[in-house]
Amino acid sequence: MRSRPQRCSPPSQCSHRALRRSRAASRPRTPPAKARSNRTTPGSPVQDSATPPNQTGTGVTFTVNAPNAGTATIGVKYANGTTADRPADLVVNGATVQSGVAFDPTGRWSNWGINNLSVPVKAGSNTIRLAAASSAGLGNIDYLDFAAPRTSALPSSFQWDSTAQLVSPKPDATHNIVSVKDPSVVYHDGRYHVFVSVVNTNQSYSLAYLSFSDWSQADDAPLTFLDTTAIGAGYKAAPQVFYFAPEQRWYLIYQIGNNVAYSTTADIADPRSWSAPTPFYAGTPQIVLDNMGSGQWLDFWIACDSANCHMFSSDDNGQLYRAQTSVANFPEGFGSPVIAMQDANKLWLFEGANVYKVQGGNEYLLLVEAIGEGRRMFRSWTAPSLTGPWTALADTKANPFARRTNVAFPGGAWTQDISHGEMIRAGIDQTLAISPCDLQFLYQGMDPASSGPYNLLPWRLGLITQTNSSC
Repeated sequence: MRSRPQRCSPPSQCSHRALRRSRAASRPRTPPAKARSNRTTPGSPVQDSATPPNQTGTGVTFTVNAPNAGTATIGVKYANGTTADRPADLVVNGATVQSGVAFDPTGRWSNWGINNLSVPVKAGSNTIRLAAASSAGLGNIDYLDFAAPRTSALPSSFQWDSTAQLVSPKPDATHNIVSVKDPSVVYHDGRYHVFVSVVNTNQSYSLAYLSFSDWSQADDAPLTFLDTTAIGAGYKAAPQVFYFAPEQRWYLIYQIGNNVAYSTTADIADPRSWSAPTPFYAGTPQIVLDNMGSGQWLDFWIACDSANCHMFSSDDNGQLYRAQTSVANFPEGFGSPVIAMQDANKLWLFEGANVYKVQGGNEYLLLVEAIGEGRRMFRSWTAPSLTGPWTALADTKANPFARRTNVAFPGGAWTQDISHGEMIRAGIDQTLAISPCDLQFLYQGMDPASSGPYNLLPWRLGLITQTNSSC
């Protein structure tokens, strides 16, 4: 049976998602896995209910419209509740463009993942088919998101200059800290407000705050240890700060053991005004438990568009997760995450994700920390929406977003790691907007000769500034 939703007239008045997403007529069933075939044309989604048998060659076909020829990106939402890959051949306009594309296990049939794939398209109508490459058939296919070929406001490669160390540990009588790490920063009322993780000699984590008007003053700024406030003692790490404009309140997001919590204040300049922690979840979501292996759920990051707030997180096991709630319901209502991106090499999609709105268009920038040849670095992607699909921007060892190979140190190299950090934003609110010009990134690095347990590594903060801006 087919159903034809009301046509938008003209098509330009359709929502972006109506134009670009092809969704199944109903949720796919549990095993044996069935796929729903979908067909989308601008302004007129058409939905089929075919359920091909689990055998080699059967599959689903989508029709998408591209305004111009080039390389597009698709995001296929799927579930694979088995313990084995369910590979598919990717066929575009009758030609196989990728064979045996991995659709890895998602842990159970109720867990959803997104497979981001590049496809060549022609201007006009294109067919995209996923055909089972094994006798097990496809996983359950929910929908396909399509991002047409486009030109990014950002360059395809980056060059940076780094400062010397800007912020180092400042122990006091009760905080014998060895590192300052995981910075989040906003510029407000003429001052930088920086929130960090600090680690004690006993390897315990807590949060701290510092503020200054110029980067030259950063290392002289005193640390306020937030375990002396209502935020309290116990494990707290990896902060993110932003101003949630609908409530006119500041939010501080951070890890608390196996969960994520928030505190709020009306005055970011008063570190003692933060509220006590409120967890977002009752516990670790099932999809994370099913996929994190020996890793852990960590590094939470929230970014909002006009309708929804999206929470990104990692597991140190090759998964990047995304959950969402409406702006109206925030901070309540985050549901079960989906796997927004996945990599069989867990070190290549490790942790420390950041997401930003690029000013001047419908573009988002995703950064994820990776480990290449034993050293920390960042990879990058872009998308027309916080839900994806994500197109690789600078994501390789040869062409990274930020790595020791594309960062110069005019004052002398003090680190070979470009690790957990944050972009300097153009604003303060929940949209996390950045200018595409003259990018800056506050990061953690350390003496390359350092060794020992990770929690005792001597992380310090530095700032890199883009030197190849095209603006």
